Amino acid sequence: MTGPAPNPGGRLAYTSARGRIVPPDLDDRTWQDLVDQMHALIPRYAPAWTDHNPSDIGVALIELFAWLAEGVIYRLNRVPDRNYVAFLNLLGITRDPPNPAHTHLTFSATRTITVPAGTQAQTDAREGERPVVFETDEAVDVLPTNLVAAVLVTPASPQPRYDDVTTAVVGPPASTLTVTLPPNGIAQLCLGFDAPTTDTLRLRLRLFPPLLGPATPGGAAPVTVAWVSSRGTDQPLAWPAVPGATDDTAGLRQDGTVLLAPPADWAEQRATAPPSGGPPATTWTVTPNDPRAVVTRPLRWIGVRLTNTVATAQVVGVDRVLFNAALARTALTVRAPELLGESSGAPFQTFALANRPLHRGGNLDDPYGHLVVQVGPGDPAPWETWAAVDDLPSGSGRVYRLNPVTGEVTFGNFDERAGSGHGSIPPAGSQVRALTYRYVGAGAAGNVTADRVRVLSSIVTGVAAVTNPGPGRDGADEEPIEETMRRAPDQLKIRDRAVTAEDYEFLAREASNEVFASRCLTPRLQVVQGPNVPNPNGGAPVPAWRPGDPWTYAGIRRAPGNVTVVIVPRQDVARPDPGPDLLREVAAHLDRRRDLTAHLDVVGPRYLPVLVQVTVRIWPQARSAGVDPEKVKARIRERITAFLHPTQGGPAGQGWQVGQHVFSSDLFRAIMPPDDIGFIATLGIRPGVPLYHLPPLNPGGTPTNFNADLERPFPLSDFGATVQVADYELVCAPDPALHDVKHADAI
Repeated sequence: MTGPAPNPGGRLAYTSARGRIVPPDLDDRTWQDLVDQMHALIPRYAPAWTDHNPSDIGVALIELFAWLAEGVIYRLNRVPDRNYVAFLNLLGITRDPPNPAHTHLTFSATRTITVPAGTQAQTDAREGERPVVFETDEAVDVLPTNLVAAVLVTPASPQPRYDDVTTAVVGPPASTLTVTLPPNGIAQLCLGFDAPTTDTLRLRLRLFPPLLGPATPGGAAPVTVAWVSSRGTDQPLAWPAVPGATDDTAGLRQDGTVLLAPPADWAEQRATAPPSGGPPATTWTVTPNDPRAVVTRPLRWIGVRLTNTVATAQVVGVDRVLFNAALARTALTVRAPELLGESSGAPFQTFALANRPLHRGGNLDDPYGHLVVQVGPGDPAPWETWAAVDDLPSGSGRVYRLNPVTGEVTFGNFDERAGSGHGSIPPAGSQVRALTYRYVGAGAAGNVTADRVRVLSSIVTGVAAVTNPGPGRDGADEEPIEETMRRAPDQLKIRDRAVTAEDYEFLAREASNEVFASRCLTPRLQVVQGPNVPNPNGGAPVPAWRPGDPWTYAGIRRAPGNVTVVIVPRQDVARPDPGPDLLREVAAHLDRRRDLTAHLDVVGPRYLPVLVQVTVRIWPQARSAGVDPEKVKARIRERITAFLHPTQGGPAGQGWQVGQHVFSSDLFRAIMPPDDIGFIATLGIRPGVPLYHLPPLNPGGTPTNFNADLERPFPLSDFGATVQVADYELVCAPDPALHDVKHADAI
């Protein structure tokens, strides 16, 4: 529902594109309808009145009366919505709360210290804006050295070359770095630290995409990973390995942490010598690809050396390298006890917290366990802690119900004399307080740019500076009332039970505000026999599948009894990835509501890149006016990328749904240049090689040996008007350079 809006005639109208029953107008007459009705009555009641022009004083009075009556009709038509909202409040259906933004905070210190969880830092105060406060979710050991530079070294003739990738990997703004390893090639990402330390370095790596797995089950990985360090006069590609390195990224195949103890001979080196000299340090014999982007500072380096051992190109994306960093959110902890009120001894008393809504924590079994509610007179008698429950139990008990959205605590009505009721009542005259809790301090306002969080709010001795190398992400404000009214019928219909595919999809979105879209994949069987594949037992080839076998495309088993839910997170990155925490949260939410006989899997999207071939013709007069064809082509590439963005693109600019097909007609409208510049002469789209290569049918799938007949239900068609998307796939944009964008002068 898009909400009430006057239509061109002035009548209150409700529009719906999502299936909600639209309440009818109690009176659908518009201002013009009223004027016409009164004009029609003139001959009957005043036949002598013949001047019906707008200049006539009587006509002016008719129009004035119609204007007043339309206002009364507008208020009358608000009655159904008012009753509807009152009904939702009666049922306890509330608006979804804001979602806190998250980022990583990087700390600098003069000595080794521990920054505890709950440390707060905020943005600089600006005129007319309140500072945005972030609070760390975890403790972090901060070492007296900082990660200040990153360069990518690749072999070349006559000498290796490097690129300064500091802003991409370390930040700010910490954008993604894509490393492409040519067949049997090598590359080394070097991370520079500004001071020596004997403490163990803890590097947290976030990857997208990670490296592919082993070429064969149980076989050797196509890319080997080694952690090395600068030493003496050795050049980067000859640095020795760091002994005892602990790598839980599985060789850059998943996000994780790398622990490195710097060797005793860890030495300073320069990537490029400064023009004016400086302190002695080994200078690399490595040439910068861009002479304007050089690193001249002497630093101690840790490198990750990637060696491609196969004859096909391999790709890994480094989203971020974090050091001295902790995850932080705009969810703040109230540490001083907050007095909620005094009990009157009446049943079903409700007390409101000063701050709302409560933050949904990471403990799936007790997400609001950070709230501690106590009842008692206080000193000298002790306070008693009461427990939160989903439903007040029969009989007495020191329990309460919590509404985390409204921030309200409700107690029971147990009558000790009658021996009936549900949940104890706090004794009359006793005090009720919240000892501590955590609430959402900012939603969309927390999506700050990089390097904005620079003021330490908490007192932590030894911290010299703090910043956010990357932007705040995924913050969202409270759900609009219109959206609450739209989803209420679904919530009443489903009643917190997952039976149909639509139930699973709705509950997956309800599990977390971070879920942008969901798709429930029901069991699906093969209709025809599959192509022949080598027989694992030897002999003649055998069919890959037979009619009646379940689908196994993209590693998703669609056998009867299996329910697979694909979720897409609300992220602004090129290919949103839900991550293990969100997958576990949604799975736990659905697991409590599913049918006991259903086998549930919650997975991230299987991405299908879409390639575009387009020719734009530019008017001669536009060329004469100085229009640069290359800029026109660059702008078209940007629009293509924006159109194919999983959560922000699509025909309506509201993102793509899992399994939604792509039509060139929609893309045409999104990328066409202004009329005075030119026009689109040809346009074609086709599917690229999917970004999933999973067992069981083709474990070694790569961009060069991907077998579409086995791993995808539809062929990889040539350029045409449509891209057919499987029901488990989500479209995305490939590297913009892969789009074939041409220009020509119009005749």
